[in-house]
Amino acid sequence: MGNETQLLNPGNLYQEALREHPEYGEISQNRIISLISDTTSEIEHLERVGEKEKSRIVMSPEIAKNIAAIWIISGPGTYDLPAKDDKYKDFEWAWGMDRTRLNHGAFLARKIAEARSGEDFSGGTFVDIKQRKQKIESMIKQFGPDIVYNGTQLENDTVADVLTREETIIPEEKVNIIGGDIKITLDQVRTFQLPYELNENEELAIVSHAPQLARIMHMINKYQPFQSGTKVRLFPVPTPESGKAEYAKMETLGLLRYVYLDGDATEAGYPYALNT
Repeated sequence: MGNETQLLNPGNLYQEALREHPEYGEISQNRIISLISDTTSEIEHLERVGEKEKSRIVMSPEIAKNIAAIWIISGPGTYDLPAKDDKYKDFEWAWGMDRTRLNHGAFLARKIAEARSGEDFSGGTFVDIKQRKQKIESMIKQFGPDIVYNGTQLENDTVADVLTREETIIPEEKVNIIGGDIKITLDQVRTFQLPYELNENEELAIVSHAPQLARIMHMINKYQPFQSGTKVRLFPVPTPESGKAEYAKMETLGLLRYVYLDGDATEAGYPYALNT
């Protein structure tokens, strides 16, 4: 994130947070700055992993076979609309994030199914595109992980519709859409449910943009929406270059509020693995 270091300087972010919420003055400055520093560094690392994996996810067959479920966190826009009426609607770098996350999650599901089945469709050997699509869909239906998605009603309805479209390779029966009164990320954490209890070797993959993943792991650590000890592996999506600094700043300041003012996140994040 190179030339953005001034914007993401922990001392500067602390002063901005203090101006917005003077209540932070009652908490140890070193404690808050330490969390800011750790979070911005974590986001930078997740962004680097996301950049590396955005076109090609590389993982061992053993890891792929152990991923039992994928949780795709909904984002700005919908699969069909680049933007909707939310706090990100005026940030062009955020447009289309929901579609990007869903596509990344679908690509991940395909890679996992290929590892489990021993098939590989990356070479494009089928002349008949329709036949190729049917074979990939059949493979994911038999060998793919379960996918969980829990967004707003508009986001959920759009995903449900996308799953019925002819060009979609993800079978409807592999996707668990969780409804309810979901408006913000906290609602998603509180309503999340695994399709079944994972065993000690299985993992839950979580897909979202890098800055949100850094924040949400602290919320997950607070609410523990799955069995204690569940293994988590993150698959970050990189933020467009024009939004990397702004998004990192927004999520870091948001985390401070959730931890120190609202009590909806812990200072420590839930442990996770990455493909590095």
